[in-house]
Amino acid sequence: MITSISDSTMLKKIKKQDMTAVIEWFDIRKSKFYKIGWAYLKSHHDVEDVFHNTIIKVNEKIGQLKEDKYFESWVTTIFINECRSIYRKRKQREMTSPLDTEDSTPLETKLEVLAELDQLDEKYKEMIILKYLKGYSQEEIAVILKLPVGTVKSRLYRGLILLRKIIEEGEDE
Repeated sequence: MITSISDSTMLKKIKKQDMTAVIEWFDIRKSKFYKIGWAYLKSHHDVEDVFHNTIIKVNEKIGQLKEDKYFESWVTTIFINECRSIYRKRKQREMTSPLDTEDSTPLETKLEVLAELDQLDEKYKEMIILKYLKGYSQEEIAVILKLPVGTVKSRLYRGLILLRKIIEEGEDE
């Protein structure tokens, strides 16, 4: 979403395939996108790869943007698709690698919830990340993921129920 005159000016430069403007736009929002990438990949190296791939794709495909007001949602969609792609490739490489990283030392609650999120199906995990870690509205999530708002709402609801169940089961052990 274009929120200021500087964003509008920056978008004009980006539309002229000014790579510096794309990088500058991402630098301003780096922490926001980094949180999304980390929630998916939990690897600094992989998140950096996603940033690089996304910057290149945004620069190459800017002509496909239909409305300027959806620029940020469009970029977020590209970013998430890159996260998914790297996640799938990494999962294929790992195949049957044990992911038993639980310590007996307590972690921050946020980190525990992130670990529990990994146990959810991708479709629920994605909704929770975008809504509660990124702060997107249900309508924005619907645009980003190209889904009906009703689907977003039901996946959020089901995902939260499943997440609560996973957390409660973990507490019982």
